[in-house]
Amino acid sequence: MGFTSHIFNKDIDVMHEVLMHISKYNNDDILVTDDKFNIIFHNSKYITDNGKYTLFDVADNFLNENVRINIENFKNSDKNHLFLKMILNDNNAFQNIPVNIHLTKIKNRKNKIKGYSVIIQDVTQEVKNRIQKETFIDIISHDLKNPMRANIQILELVLKNKFGTLDTKLKNVIEELLNSCRFMIYMADNLLIKYKNEIDLFELQKQEYSLIDLIKERCNKLMKVLDKKNQTIELIINGKISPVEFDKDEITKVINNLIINASEQSSTDSKIYINIDSTLDDITVSVTDNGYVQKNDNLSGIFEEYLTCSNKFRKVGFSLELYNCRRIIEAHNGHIFASNSDNGTSITFSLPIKINS
Repeated sequence: MGFTSHIFNKDIDVMHEVLMHISKYNNDDILVTDDKFNIIFHNSKYITDNGKYTLFDVADNFLNENVRINIENFKNSDKNHLFLKMILNDNNAFQNIPVNIHLTKIKNRKNKIKGYSVIIQDVTQEVKNRIQKETFIDIISHDLKNPMRANIQILELVLKNKFGTLDTKLKNVIEELLNSCRFMIYMADNLLIKYKNEIDLFELQKQEYSLIDLIKERCNKLMKVLDKKNQTIELIINGKISPVEFDKDEITKVINNLIINASEQSSTDSKIYINIDSTLDDITVSVTDNGYVQKNDNLSGIFEEYLTCSNKFRKVGFSLELYNCRRIIEAHNGHIFASNSDNGTSITFSLPIKINS
């Protein structure tokens, strides 16, 4: 929020009226001060009488000891806006309230400071939502995934005849149960990635690694998924591919998602192509399915949250997988996009090559 000098000096009544209208449709506390921090307008519930107050009088309600220092430093800095996360003590309600504070300088046309606008936002609900998401992450990480892992281990032992020989029908049933458990883990991982992104728990642990080795490893691990539809993968490496810095766990999730997505989109007895190429600036990986050519309108939104362009497999999981792929690649300062190929759809991502100084 900002005001020019002619409003600030000559038409202060108009300014008050405008702010009063704004405050009717806004739950935030709005304060305007002069250049010495004397409050000349407010709609704050934390000021209960008509006395003369400064911004520092209001600041005394914050539990953070350095709030005055932050404001003074802002006054003498070249910055025009200050953002603070604070805890406000509401003595009337006997509670502490988390708030965001936006402090902006009001300048005239000659760039001279004439005052300050202050927005105080109650973010209690945002904090509650964050706690709920963190709790949800704990549920996914422990209460859901750990029992599923135990089920997978038991079912794998059963299939290896550790508890007796299985007939063909029972073996098929056990394999379906095992695939369902693996899919649950797969979906839980994608939900976990999404919520980690949203509450800023997403931190990359980069190290130099061979992208080719990782892709080969994932292809071998996912052969059981491809065998269900008698599918194969052809890996095409164009030239010499140097190791590159990335978070192995996160890029593993990207490769898994893209291969599984390509498998689901492709027909039985088909081949999935993975092309790896390199330039001076980045390494590019393309995963091409053998499905059907998408409409261009569908391709533009394929990485959006909860949007899927698959007509055959219309379920939320697919869009979430590709959405997470985009978030992971962008966190690596890379790029990802979809395009049509001769026989289906290609999803391509690139990772920047580290330049040695």
